[in-house]
Amino acid sequence: MSHPRSLLAGELRVAAAPARLVIHGLGSCVAVFLYDPTTRVGGMAHVLLPAPARVEPPERAGRYASTAVTAIVDESIRLGARRAALLAKLTGGSRMFSFDAASNRQTVGDKNVEAVLRALKQVGVEVVATDVGGASGRTVIADLADGSLTITTVRGTPRVV
Repeated sequence: MSHPRSLLAGELRVAAAPARLVIHGLGSCVAVFLYDPTTRVGGMAHVLLPAPARVEPPERAGRYASTAVTAIVDESIRLGARRAALLAKLTGGSRMFSFDAASNRQTVGDKNVEAVLRALKQVGVEVVATDVGGASGRTVIADLADGSLTITTVRGTPRVV
């Protein structure tokens, strides 16, 4: 098992097995994990917002749902993944503040989840697992060796999807 490589807010990484990618303190942001189970190549992004307000430099592709998904797909294919084989798992989008948790209005987390799902649909990647919403932050570990996504909240035990 390899040492996990951490992603900061707005980052994305693409790698091959045995790599593991980790995000600590995921709140209203969304972790989107794409992988090809045959080639064991894929990546994860720590998405902050649905879309940029203006054109952003390419190195900030992981920051937005609208650019992160495409960037992961493109880089995964460059490393040997097959587009048709890519699968997605996502988590996050929490309602982190008490006024959000009690409200019916759409939060940044809700918008992030919707934007990631929309981006995945646009590129034709099947979503095979989600763990979104709630009121707790998460730590997420994506394992490219087996395609698992381990999600741990401060209020619960680890869950593998």
